[in-house]
Amino acid sequence: MTSTSTQEFAALPAELRIKIWKHLLPGPRIVPVSYSRELQKYISDGPPPILNVCSESRSIFLSVYTKLIISPKHESAVFVDFELDTIFYDNLDCSPDGDLAFDLATSPHSDRMLSCAIDVQLWEVLRVFKYDSLSEVKFMKNLKTLALVLPKDHERGTQHRRINEYGRNTVLVELDANSMRSEIHSVLFYVTSLRWDLEHIMEKEHWGNGPPNVQMWLL
Repeated sequence: MTSTSTQEFAALPAELRIKIWKHLLPGPRIVPVSYSRELQKYISDGPPPILNVCSESRSIFLSVYTKLIISPKHESAVFVDFELDTIFYDNLDCSPDGDLAFDLATSPHSDRMLSCAIDVQLWEVLRVFKYDSLSEVKFMKNLKTLALVLPKDHERGTQHRRINEYGRNTVLVELDANSMRSEIHSVLFYVTSLRWDLEHIMEKEHWGNGPPNVQMWLL
């Protein structure tokens, strides 16, 4: 904003300014979360919306969003709306101590996590160190949705680059159908196994909203 428009905005009635700030909030998001060893804190892509515009916008933002604490021992720069956002562990470096289950066991926010997604490669690595598929999930007692994510990246096929009629580059990817089909079958196996474990290993009373709905996502 220019100084003139800023002054004009500040002159608006408080109720209208609040409505405008709330209108600028992004709604449901998938929030990637990883731990930066360089910064020594949990980080996510992109700055939080309207957090640092002014004191009024910050107040509105903090009335909706909470700083996500996964491990109480480490700082976080991640803000989420627990009601709307999906916390997405998309990075092998998701835990400062290499133990996501322990982090969630000590997190003050585990019970507030309603939607969670985990990259399938990370899921496989976690299972190497903790065979129990519920090692992390059991600490999110109010979880409604758990997704295992298979990334749709360009490395699975051969790239061909062309220029369209508007002069823009377009990347066409010829997927290896057999490889992609095999990966999808693997993820579906994990999903089916996890659903069974949720239904038969943990007591139903363990889950505040009933066992979470387990899905496969392609992102």
